[in-house]
Amino acid sequence: MKPLIRTMKPEDIPVLVEIERESFARPHWDAESFQQYNCMVAEIEGRIAGFIVSREIFPAVRGQAPEREILNVVVAPVYRRLGVATALLERELAQKATYYLEVRESNTAAQELYRGLGFIRIGLRPKYYEFPSEGAIVMQMKRC
Repeated sequence: MKPLIRTMKPEDIPVLVEIERESFARPHWDAESFQQYNCMVAEIEGRIAGFIVSREIFPAVRGQAPEREILNVVVAPVYRRLGVATALLERELAQKATYYLEVRESNTAAQELYRGLGFIRIGLRPKYYEFPSEGAIVMQMKRC
């Protein structure tokens, strides 16, 4: 079943916080964090299955597309491997922009997903993540 992708509503925030807690040993996102950025949710049969958080980091200037950063893509454990992350990313990537994201070096499944959508590796940030300490692969995709 293809998820419905929609803009986050304030009443979704407790569910997003719970998905974040289920997904990470040390969650980074709390209720306040979700209110500061663009957030889309994926619904399956009326239940929130995952979310994507992004922001514009540089506006469009003189005919150049804006730059956007994907800050977080999380799918609830029971909805993984059902295309939820792909649907969320495809919705975000529908905008003309240059996109950036960071992904843990050990998260090969996410790296494969991002490469499949057209992202390329452009750098490494050593010791970017904590708990455990790990480098972040920086990826980019241009949709102009």
